[in-house]
Amino acid sequence: MKNFKNSFMTEDVILDDPNDDFDPFHIGVSCTDSTPNKKSVAATIDFAAMADNKSIRPGSGSTVKSSGSSALPPRLLIKFKVHEEVTSLANLYNEREGESEVQIEGTLLAQVVSSDALKNIPFFLVSLIDNQNGFDFTPNDTYAKELGEPKGKNSKFDTHVVSISKESLGFVNVGQYRIVQSMDHMPLLLEQKVVRSKSNFQIAIQLRSKLSNPDDLSEISIVVFIPSQVNTDSVEATGKGKFDPWKRCITWEMKKLPKGQSFMVGAECSLGEKSETFQGSAGNQDFKFPVMLRCRSKDQISSIRFQTIEANGHPATISSSVAGKSYRIIHRLN
Repeated sequence: MKNFKNSFMTEDVILDDPNDDFDPFHIGVSCTDSTPNKKSVAATIDFAAMADNKSIRPGSGSTVKSSGSSALPPRLLIKFKVHEEVTSLANLYNEREGESEVQIEGTLLAQVVSSDALKNIPFFLVSLIDNQNGFDFTPNDTYAKELGEPKGKNSKFDTHVVSISKESLGFVNVGQYRIVQSMDHMPLLLEQKVVRSKSNFQIAIQLRSKLSNPDDLSEISIVVFIPSQVNTDSVEATGKGKFDPWKRCITWEMKKLPKGQSFMVGAECSLGEKSETFQGSAGNQDFKFPVMLRCRSKDQISSIRFQTIEANGHPATISSSVAGKSYRIIHRLN
């Protein structure tokens, strides 16, 4: 009996399921070593359950989903601001009359608002434009990198990876773009008419802001240049036009022109005596009075659009919006 007792006490002892009342000897003795003990099995199940984000319900072999399930991807709101510096020249005296040769230097600003309080993840920036010819985007290396994938000849978009850290508050400069193209439909219309009667000239200039424009024109300046053959003492401008004899130009300024409205100015002048004698009263020389317009508007001249998509390896729910547009234009009639 003594040997039996010692042998009995060396067996593994565990407490069985508290809900199981069957224990005739009231000692909770496990089975022999040939049967896997419940402690080892429970540990194995618990490890697998942790790997599957599950947990064991006490007192049973069933499992339930843990409250610590995988988190949803972060939400990103990308806000853009676009500003364009524009120079354009209207074609008036050739077969392409009505078109304008336009050069645009644009700047793209971006701001990231993320649901992740610790970091902002990268995203793809896609630049879309109707005509890729004459378009070039230069990323700001601090925040944007161009993808290594080559663009096709007929490609209408550029793609860059943009990463803006949490420390970068407000809007940051993501890059600049340059567009050179011909445009049929400008948001403004500048017209000039010159009538000559012998040595006298009448000049009329009209500026019109299209009704379809999203914003008014502001900080308007219209300048007409006077040819050297004209007698400066004969120059008279209508309205509030100011003539500068040294620069030989007349300038009209206006704070705002509402969309859908027009603004007309005019001037009169005469040829100098020497020019009149040299050319003759019936001279056929064409005298040109070049016109230059400067103005601003909360809009954009180009057709470029910017879209955002999630970057590879960085899942996210991304939305974007344009928080502001603006341009400043110098438009010429030669």
